[in-house]
Amino acid sequence: MRVVRNDEYIQRRVKFTQRGSLVGMGLLIVALVLSVRNQPTLTLISWGLLLVGFIVAMASVQMGGRYVRPPRADMVIDKLLKGLDSRYIAYHYYYPAEHLLLTPSGLIAIQAQGQQGHITVRGKRWRHGPFWQRLRVLFGDLPLGNPSAELRRSMAATSKAIAPLGEQLAALPLDGLVVCYGKAELTVENPEFATVPASELKAKVRELAEAHPALGGARHKLVAAALRGESVESEA
Repeated sequence: MRVVRNDEYIQRRVKFTQRGSLVGMGLLIVALVLSVRNQPTLTLISWGLLLVGFIVAMASVQMGGRYVRPPRADMVIDKLLKGLDSRYIAYHYYYPAEHLLLTPSGLIAIQAQGQQGHITVRGKRWRHGPFWQRLRVLFGDLPLGNPSAELRRSMAATSKAIAPLGEQLAALPLDGLVVCYGKAELTVENPEFATVPASELKAKVRELAEAHPALGGARHKLVAAALRGESVESEA
């Protein structure tokens, strides 16, 4: 498998995490100092700073959990798909679908979830338990939310993003796939999108690729070049 990774995108988010953490901590410290002054006006200001500081700090923690703290989702996907031939090309953080895979027959948008605990999928509905696992968001874990809805939105946005790149791309089939790579117990019933644990990702990718007619070699190269843009390609 080959990889195209938008390193500039990642670095921008690393800087946001670092700066956001400093700003959030600074606001919390100022709020604490003002709160001990026993002046109504300063107390009111301190509460405002406390709220803003907490929001900034939590945003930084969440972004850090996604783009800074290992294992980062793109690295996990690369490892899980290692061994696929060179017709499979992963584009990370380059399109609205953050992990877009070009296969021998089309595209797959991969939604990566690293939560722990018990994840239940029934149709379009997702549940995460037990309750104490959801509290891990306070320590940098990402909330589960609704991966199906998020994947649906990112696929629609990706289709719009690649449409101007040419008819060859616009006509490609685009499938969605959710992979849960955290230490989670997964229960799946009639999911909107294929939903698999990490151990089944490679097999499911091959299955989805084989469900469509293969692209010709020339067309595949044309599509790969159009998707690659200015990113740097490397082997995985």
